[in-house]
Amino acid sequence: MSPRKLLRIVLSIVILVLVWMRVLRGWRFESRSWLLASITLSLLLILVVSVELAGVLRKPRNLRDEVPKRPLGLDG
Repeated sequence: MSPRKLLRIVLSIVILVLVWMRVLRGWRFESRSWLLASITLSLLLILVVSVELAGVLRKPRNLRDEVPKRPLGLDG
């Protein structure tokens, strides 16, 4: 895993935790629009983390030959 992807995952999780700590601390006193924005941000961050983890866990594809097995006109 590249350090850049790891940093992106860790920072997304840290921001997610910070947002939810603030939501849980003041959910009764905050406006509904702020709560809606924090839930939207949380869903986006969860999506980013899941896409990054799916990319890391996926096996690399084998590159196919660019040369055809039977070139045109040479079928025999």
